Amino acid sequence: MRTGRTAGPKLVVLTAILILSPALLSTVHVATAAPAGKYFDHLVTIVMENQDQNSVLSDGHYQSSLAANYSLATGYSAIAHPSEPNYCVMLGASTSGCSDNGACCNTGPNLIDRFEPAGITWKAFAEDADGSGTCSFNPPRGGDHFPFLLYTSINNNPGRCANMLTTSSPRDPEFVTSLSDPASAPSFIWLTPNDNDNSHDTSIGTGDHYLARLVPSILASSVFKNTRAALFIVYDEGNDQTCHSGGPDCVYASWSGPVVAKAFNSTKSYDHYSYVHTIEDNWGLQPLNSNDAKAAVMSEFFTGSSFFTGTGQWLTLVILAAVVSAAVLIGWKIIPSKTTRHARRSPRKHASPVSSV
Repeated sequence: MRTGRTAGPKLVVLTAILILSPALLSTVHVATAAPAGKYFDHLVTIVMENQDQNSVLSDGHYQSSLAANYSLATGYSAIAHPSEPNYCVMLGASTSGCSDNGACCNTGPNLIDRFEPAGITWKAFAEDADGSGTCSFNPPRGGDHFPFLLYTSINNNPGRCANMLTTSSPRDPEFVTSLSDPASAPSFIWLTPNDNDNSHDTSIGTGDHYLARLVPSILASSVFKNTRAALFIVYDEGNDQTCHSGGPDCVYASWSGPVVAKAFNSTKSYDHYSYVHTIEDNWGLQPLNSNDAKAAVMSEFFTGSSFFTGTGQWLTLVILAAVVSAAVLIGWKIIPSKTTRHARRSPRKHASPVSSV
């Protein structure tokens, strides 16, 4: 019967694991839904318009606060004027010779060409656009603020056009909903606000108010609570304010989210090519050309957090700890210690009768 006794703890552990395995599998699924990246598993990018960094930090109180709480690239520069060449760079790492708005049609490679073979899912939202999910997609500003329309490999491909989606300003519920389920959320999400919300036709204060309402919804989403997610907010171009790093057109560029360093500023030199190279380095993608290949990767903004980041991952750890603890406690109750068993088996010694004299 010693064999039966030693099998007890194993049976207890196995039973506990089987009982809790559905919860374990569900939680692990939440944590591993997106392709694993070096710095983040989900990236959200919001591009604002036409303001220099100093002005945004001075007049954009929410953006200034967000950067103070998370991270700010004080040496980040735009590439060119006007808007469209910068958007081309952020998707294709090249201006493609584009020097004006509405004059670009690119046949070169872009990030989407790298994403899809690697299994990296994506969606690109534009506020108040027509033709959602079709190759007739038409944001209010056309392609000069929405680079996905500038590449023929995207705008002539119905499968890719299905990922170009409208969202309703100013709350953007369709965009926010895309962050509600970590299992189905795209790895890469882009948002182009309309010209009221992005400060193009209004003011820094208007754009700041827009972000102050939207960004908390992003950071409170299930994707940002339960996965390694990052939010990048950047302006396409500024007013030729020279960066401390030497960049010619310093713009606001901030990182936030659970994997981003807190209260961190960097004066290193970065630009829109760095944004592209950071994405490539994160997911192990081949650079598009020499422009992004030689650009600095923005790795210093990330904490290096691994699996145990967010509520879902910590829940997994708690469940695992509970399984082990329960197995040990129950096993201890079922299988007495050797000392206890020995004491129970030992016959009670009776006192010898005292002989009478």
